[in-house]
Amino acid sequence: MKLKTILLISCYVTVTHTQITETIKHYEDIIEKGIKDSANHKAPKDASIYKARKKPIKTFGSYDFIVIGGGVTGSVIASRLSERKDFKVLVIEAGNFTDNGIIQFPGLFQYSLSSSYNWAYKSIPQTTACLGAENKVCDIPRGRGIGGTSLINGLVSSRGHPDDYNTWAKILNDNSWNYSKVLPYFKNSENFHWTNKKAPVDPKYHGTKGLLNVQHKVPNVIYNDIFLDANKELGSDIIDYNSNRQQGASIFQLFNNNGKRQDLGSAFIIPFLNRTNLKVLTQSYVIKIEISKRTKTVKGVLFTKGGYTYRAKAKKEVILCAGAIASPQILMLSGIGPKKHLKDIKIPLIKNLEVGTRLRDHLDIKLLFSGHIIIPKQNITQQLQDYLKGSGTLTALSYTQGVAFHETKNRTRKGVPNLEIIMDVEHKPSPAKSVSLSEHSMNEVLWSNNTLGLSFTAIHTDPKSTGTLRLKSRNPFDYPLINPNLLSDSENNDIDELYQSIQLIFKLSDTKAFQRIKLKYMSKPLPVCSHLKFKSKDYWYCFLRQMTTTALHPMSTCPMGRSPKQGAVVDSNLKVFGIKRLRVADASVFPISTTGHPCVPCIMIGEKISDYIKYHY
Repeated sequence: MKLKTILLISCYVTVTHTQITETIKHYEDIIEKGIKDSANHKAPKDASIYKARKKPIKTFGSYDFIVIGGGVTGSVIASRLSERKDFKVLVIEAGNFTDNGIIQFPGLFQYSLSSSYNWAYKSIPQTTACLGAENKVCDIPRGRGIGGTSLINGLVSSRGHPDDYNTWAKILNDNSWNYSKVLPYFKNSENFHWTNKKAPVDPKYHGTKGLLNVQHKVPNVIYNDIFLDANKELGSDIIDYNSNRQQGASIFQLFNNNGKRQDLGSAFIIPFLNRTNLKVLTQSYVIKIEISKRTKTVKGVLFTKGGYTYRAKAKKEVILCAGAIASPQILMLSGIGPKKHLKDIKIPLIKNLEVGTRLRDHLDIKLLFSGHIIIPKQNITQQLQDYLKGSGTLTALSYTQGVAFHETKNRTRKGVPNLEIIMDVEHKPSPAKSVSLSEHSMNEVLWSNNTLGLSFTAIHTDPKSTGTLRLKSRNPFDYPLINPNLLSDSENNDIDELYQSIQLIFKLSDTKAFQRIKLKYMSKPLPVCSHLKFKSKDYWYCFLRQMTTTALHPMSTCPMGRSPKQGAVVDSNLKVFGIKRLRVADASVFPISTTGHPCVPCIMIGEKISDYIKYHY
């Protein structure tokens, strides 16, 4: 009997070991292919691959709701609306479903930026920031596919400060946007797992039954402890930043399912594709929302797919969820936008609204430090062994996960942090991916003679500068003209507050906690700023103009508000002013920027507006 048991256990162990070996080999092949494909990928300059080659327009049928864009908010709305069996829902998405390729590994996200999952927008040449980037152009990656930008982002779950939403409510004169009213929607989507006990968690602010898995990266690393200790030295508390407190330090909460990227498509769309009332179209590009000029009523949507142009009719509503770049583009192509701009590019005006006039984005700057920094050396097989256990370097964007929220001096919104400080351990090539600097600038200036360093990234989450988004032409396949216009506010508040972030980073680096690893700023003076005293205020202002880029959080291009006279595009229920049966729901509707990352507020908006729509129909 004992011999038989031993033989059975032996066979099981052998089979399990074989399966693990085969799985690791499978993943190694995926990663090898993903890296190769990324190296060979050519970023698109427009959307001409979607052009129709055949006529006439084909009919695609009628639906109660047409959701344009299967991204972050669109995935939530389509999923929630199709819970009602009497609602017939169509999703029109330009990208594909994920292929479970390299994109599933959060630690290899840089390769997904060079893939078909990225629209790869670029700004027009800048004059106030991004000056160190190639051609003075900011990269503006946006996700393309079911799940949208959650396919290529840093997976950070960050709601922002409660005052963000209380301020929204005041701007809108609508208490349904108060923090206490939107908190249930934040919790509704969340399935939270407390996987790092060194990061405080207040359970009453988290959901545990939602569709979206949220957790900390595991295991904890020593540099997180150093970061938290350093912030405590400066007087910060260690907090749950997704509770009612945001000012302090913590460990990132991430969209992650036991190590694997948890995107919105895999959480909200893919599990429900068997619903007969939910139709999801991929490789389908919207060129126009059809609107009656006489009645200002939406009739349907024109889109291309497989070389043909199709018309889908909307019985109840079209809900535009194409994101902060594509949503204003589609509105303007449909005749909704600034009157003069549409006249200049010869698009017949349906409704004069300030679409694309208040583009906002968070600001991003990075400093690099050397010191006694050691990380375990692992080959890809060892990393995959950890990945299969839901841990290790492949499971998150960064090796460390320290984050702190601070407030600058003389801030108008007292008690609301406007600086987010992120710490990570980085290898030499990483900054080139994030700021598009020339090879000389990256290697010789930023990294000096170092190959491994500790980085501090400061994100300004409440800048005053605003930019614009305009159409390049009436051709729907041309990318829009994006002008982030960072660091352009007339009183120089933004650059001064980023300068304060640099001062804060040096204070952190000088703490006893960080001096235990002999932390020291590693970069040489930027050549373009070398005429200024190194590390002086004037030097850092010059440095910031060169090195500041967008934090890849565009928003507010179709802002909510009380009236179009105040520049609003949609009302507090996300209805486009003056147009019947049309809503916009994504980061473009934020009336002001959030002090957290925009992904979670977009999910909340999807939950909230779906609830509203289901109640009113």
